[in-house]
Formats: sequence, structure tokens, C-alpha cells
Amino acid sequence: MNRSKKRFLAVASVSLAAIATLAGCGTNNGNQSKGNSSSKQENITFAWWTNPSRTKMTKQAVKLFEKKYPNIHVTMEYSPWNGYWTKMATEAAGGSQPDVMQMDASYINQYVSKNQLMDLSNTSIDTSGLSQNTVKLGEVNGKLYAVPVAINAICYIYNPAILKKAGITYDPTKSYTWDQFANILIEVHKKLPNVYGATDDIWQEAPLAYWARTHGESMYSADDKSIGMTQQTLAAWFQYWLNLQNQGGVQPAQENSSWDHTNQQESPFDKGQAAFTYMFIGEGPQYQQALGGPIQRILYPEWNLPSKPYMLHPAMYWSISSTTKYPAAAEKLVNFLENDPQVSKIFQNDRGVTANVKNMQADAQALGGTVKVQDEFMNKVQKVSSTVPLDPPNAGQLTNLLQTIGQEVTFNKLTPSQAAAQFIQQANQILSQGNS
Repeated sequence: MNRSKKRFLAVASVSLAAIATLAGCGTNNGNQSKGNSSSKQENITFAWWTNPSRTKMTKQAVKLFEKKYPNIHVTMEYSPWNGYWTKMATEAAGGSQPDVMQMDASYINQYVSKNQLMDLSNTSIDTSGLSQNTVKLGEVNGKLYAVPVAINAICYIYNPAILKKAGITYDPTKSYTWDQFANILIEVHKKLPNVYGATDDIWQEAPLAYWARTHGESMYSADDKSIGMTQQTLAAWFQYWLNLQNQGGVQPAQENSSWDHTNQQESPFDKGQAAFTYMFIGEGPQYQQALGGPIQRILYPEWNLPSKPYMLHPAMYWSISSTTKYPAAAEKLVNFLENDPQVSKIFQNDRGVTANVKNMQADAQALGGTVKVQDEFMNKVQKVSSTVPLDPPNAGQLTNLLQTIGQEVTFNKLTPSQAAAQFIQQANQILSQGNS
């Protein structure tokens, strides 16, 4: 998953054992398609959020698709996460929504509520390579609107060279408390004044959702109409990162606001200026390449709580517009991207650990290296994760709200308590509108 940490949907924890039960909901019967890709040239549009490496991989996959289906031309639209959903909303409003789109679980309910996604339940898209549990991650009210591309989870990575230079040992098998983790980040800066402990995640929703779960709460209420965590828990989150900022655990406010957090290439971690950063499992190769050396993946603090706070979730989906003029061609593209073994090898877990079990196993054997490491780390996540529901409609609008309010805290324009009260009030208003 691209560093789309601006959004996070935590859903059902799906073990590899469950995934291996290949009782998928799809079919191989292409005759069930709603359209017919004849020899006549058909032009479909395919949109996804991206980073440079994902763009290259996806273009390569599309080229293979067009070679297999020469009568189908794919116009590609891609942009970073920041701006992708605004562009999608504009196109949908103007009646030019892409035929096939990369979908995030935090937006599925919103798009379904506006009748903008095709029901894929009885199409030619083959989901038999996925477990039933995995397929259900793309269902709303029993209908399949999005096919999970892969399974993913958040994690921290650290730069071993920085910790070695600082004389700090980190035990990846230990479940550190949040305070213990903070002390390590502060210690990095004490030992190496030109380096910060971590990138500042005060505005990141995925870590915030995890923080709530380690405090026995949840990001959203059971009825999806309000924030589920208390003001006290949210205020503690803002205070945690403010304390780190004040003690060198993360960058000062001015430095932190000076770079685009959705652009990995601008990250202080890539530049060797931060020891730890947050990512999704599939992003590892990008960071390793940027550093020119190894990275170490670790679970978040307090991962071994009895409540199993860790969240496993689908790493992106493929969806089809409900207004596509070429449903059969769109179905062929989704089916190809989801199931073709060569495409799976091209993607190399960039979008997460592939959901097609046969391809996942073949990739680990054929590719080894990072892909195998990612799959093994996912095994660890599955053992400590539990189930949480889909994000409610309008949840995607909270991204900018959390970023804006988080920045107010870092510049001391709002106290953590004031920020928590303001965020909950405004977020509840947004969420209630999504359920009206």
C-alpha cells in the first residue's frame, strides 16, 4: 500500500489458515459478464493512487493486459494519495468516473451509498483464489462492490545503522509500552542531535485507530455516527506526540510541516534524519532502496495485549464504476490484475501481501527476499490481530481534519484537550451527515 497512511480501514483479521480455504465467491464463467468485449475497439479508464515504483509496476501490468486483449485500450490516470480522492469525486460529479478504480476501504461505503460502484457479485471476475473471509472484506450488505487486492497491516520500521551508531538496542520480539517506545525515540536524539527518533504521526489515522484500541476503545462508535474514543484518550494521543516534539523524539513543528507527508521521497527517514517511521508492510522495498541498506520491521507498541489490538485489513481494492459503458472490458481488467500470476510477480507485494493465495505462495517461493520477509511478518500480525468493522461513510473526510488539528497542536495553537474536543465535535458532525 502506498504510504496512504492518511487513510486506514481496519477490518476482519484473516489468518493465512483461513485464507488457504479457497472457498471463493467468484466464478470462472466469463459468460456471466454483463457486457461483451467483442473485436470492436473499447477504451476504458483505469485510476489508482500511486508512488513512482507503483506507477512503473502498474504500467507494466497494463501493457501485458493490452497485449492479451488487443481490442481493449486502457487510459491510465494516477496521482499521489493526496489529491486522488478529490479528483475521483470531481470526475464522478461530472459523469466521467473511471471505469476501473483502485478503491480504499474507507471510501467503499461512501461510494456505494451514492450508487457509484457496480455490484461485482455475478460478474466474470474470478474470486475463487481468495478465501470467503477475504472476499467478504469487499462486501456491503451482502453484495460485492470491491475485490481485495491484498492483505496489509501497519508496522514500524527502523534504520539499524542509526540505532547502532546511537548505541541503542531494540528487541523486535518485545512488546514495548507506548512510554517505553517514546523513551527510545527521545534517546536517539540525545545520542545523535542531528537525528530524530521518528517521523511525527500525530495526524495519521491508522496509528490513532490503533492507539484507541490499545486503550480499550475504538475509532468509531458502533452505529458509525460518531467517534468511538473518549476525549481523554484522544487528548492523550495529541499530548504523546507533543511531548515527543518537545524532547526531540520527532521533528520540531516547522520542520515537520515543511514536507509533504504523502511523498515518501521527502521523508526524513529516507534522508537518514529519523530512526523510525510508520508504514504498511508492502512499502518496505521503497524505503530499503532509498536508504541503500537494510530496514527492520517491528510491531507497534503494546501488540501483545489480551484484547489483540492489532488490525489486519485489505490493502486496496479493485472496483468498477456503476456507469461504465464497457462492463465486460472492465471486468477483464480487474480479473487480470487480481489473478494473473505474472502481474502478481510484477507487483511484488507493493500493494500488500497478495490476496490470491496461489499467487502469494508462488511469489514467496520464486521471489524470496523481501517478499518472503513480508509474508512472514504478516504471519506475526495475524496472530495478534482481531476484528473491526468497515469505516463509516464520510470517514474519508476526517483525514484533512485530523491533519489540520494535529498541526495546530504541534504549533501550540491548541492544547491537546482543546484539540480533542474540537476534533470530536467536527468529526461527529461529518459522520452524522454520512448516515442521514
